[in-house]
Amino acid sequence: MNLKIFIVVLLFFLNLKSHSQINETNNIVGKTFLIQSKILNDEREVQVFLPDSYTESKKEYPVLYILDGQRYFLHGVSLHKSFVEFRQTPEFIIVGISKKQSDRNRNFSSNSKKYLDFIEKEAIGFIEQRFRTSKERLLFGWAYGGGFVIQAMTTNPDLFKGYIAASPFPLDEKINKVDSLSSKTPNFYKFLYFTSGSNEGVVKDGTDKLNKLLLNKAPKTMNWTFREIEGEEHRSTPFTTLYHGLKKYYHFYPELQFSNLEEFNKAGGLDYVYDYYKQRAQQFGFPRELTKWTMFTLVRNAMRANDYNQFDTFMNEFEKTNFFGELRINRACSIAEFYLENNQYDKAINLFTFLSEKHPNAERPLKGLGDTYKEMSDENKASLFYKKVKELSDKNSN
Repeated sequence: MNLKIFIVVLLFFLNLKSHSQINETNNIVGKTFLIQSKILNDEREVQVFLPDSYTESKKEYPVLYILDGQRYFLHGVSLHKSFVEFRQTPEFIIVGISKKQSDRNRNFSSNSKKYLDFIEKEAIGFIEQRFRTSKERLLFGWAYGGGFVIQAMTTNPDLFKGYIAASPFPLDEKINKVDSLSSKTPNFYKFLYFTSGSNEGVVKDGTDKLNKLLLNKAPKTMNWTFREIEGEEHRSTPFTTLYHGLKKYYHFYPELQFSNLEEFNKAGGLDYVYDYYKQRAQQFGFPRELTKWTMFTLVRNAMRANDYNQFDTFMNEFEKTNFFGELRINRACSIAEFYLENNQYDKAINLFTFLSEKHPNAERPLKGLGDTYKEMSDENKASLFYKKVKELSDKNSN
């Protein structure tokens, strides 16, 4: 066989073999159900995404209902994946209620009463019969769907616990209903998050009117937010809105963390921190005590700001929780080292000694003791601990 032909044939088979080793599977996100609606006299598509833990648990889950599921269901799933990974929200079920092209927007306007009946009695009924839900429901919609969200809140406010509306339109008649609802229900407690882009014309006119009404007349018990989104246009507001709306709804879910002391003080200091954990416990059933992570990050912010007084305040405040003893060794050593940097030798020695006894194979606490005694001009003790560090280093390297 000609050498060139042989090489071509060999490369062909090698390429064929490499392709045969690639495994291909379908990328499936949730399930799609077709519901025969008696109310609408039509067939409706409902998409359902279940959290990763669903099959392994027996717990009940909140449900996020997304209007125009044909557009935004996958966006909701993507947000859920990110939020849960970074512990920003609990897991929840996502239901996308799709709209047919032939519907245009009449289900959100002229046919809205029937459509809300369909959602309550058939879509929600189907989901709650088939899946383990907690009866905690959220509703999201955009544009005419956003206007429908506002209408749902005024027509059947107890159907959902939270309402998220992106660029809701039209709002004139709905604003009157919101006004009536707030006047008749002084203890109205629901979550409402609505937005518009800064250049959305009549959409922004409506949201500005609703915002003004709520500023003047919303019950104190109502948890509502209006956000004007800079740099977004009508078609992009739903993506930003759903992200920030969910984050706002689950505001008290994450462990609290501040970027710096200025942010901590602006929020209200330790009073705000303790109130945050009280609210967190009430809403999600977490313990009321501050988490170890929150306590450490507060201490770390004081260290980064080189603010010893604030650092010492935090350490005294958290001493009774024994949070220091449960920290990772490097984090704990950084606290002891900050005492050393501020010439608090006795406190540094106590913490380094505690850590060296708790972690007998760790070099950093021993070095910290050596450094502390060196600063105290006790060369003998410093030399003793440096020697132990060397011995331990040799042992660990072997």
